[in-house]
Amino acid sequence: MNKNILVAAVICSSVAVISTSTSAQAQLGKNTIGPSVLFGSGNSAVGIDSKFGIADNISIRPSVYFPNGGTIFGAGLTYDFDLKGGNANKITPFAGGLLFISSANNGGASRTDVGITGGADFDVSESIQLKGAITVPISSNNSSTLFGISAGFRF
Repeated sequence: MNKNILVAAVICSSVAVISTSTSAQAQLGKNTIGPSVLFGSGNSAVGIDSKFGIADNISIRPSVYFPNGGTIFGAGLTYDFDLKGGNANKITPFAGGLLFISSANNGGASRTDVGITGGADFDVSESIQLKGAITVPISSNNSSTLFGISAGFRF
């Protein structure tokens, strides 16, 4: 488990470096990080989900999950639909693609999946955002459709 915590810390610090290298105006209020639960294949996994606005309407969405017997790293790129032309939105739908890398504990085989994702971010307050998303794998390593819910804290 300590290995998983170390990996999560490395991912979060890498994402922080990426987010500081983009323009501050494009990121203002668009970045979130927080706890998440992923459901699929009759199983669930807890983890950390995040979103970083890298341009108008474009976000990267890195994540790490800890199911029984392994770790799942994800990185998505999404288009965030601006429904009100820049005004404060309560709900912001998004769609895009992502890459999942699953690694097994105890020397098991790792697997890479590519998928499409869609969902919505819901602004609860100025500092909290909820997210619901569905991911459908399209790679040759087909796994089941995934459903994730998360709470993100803005920064």
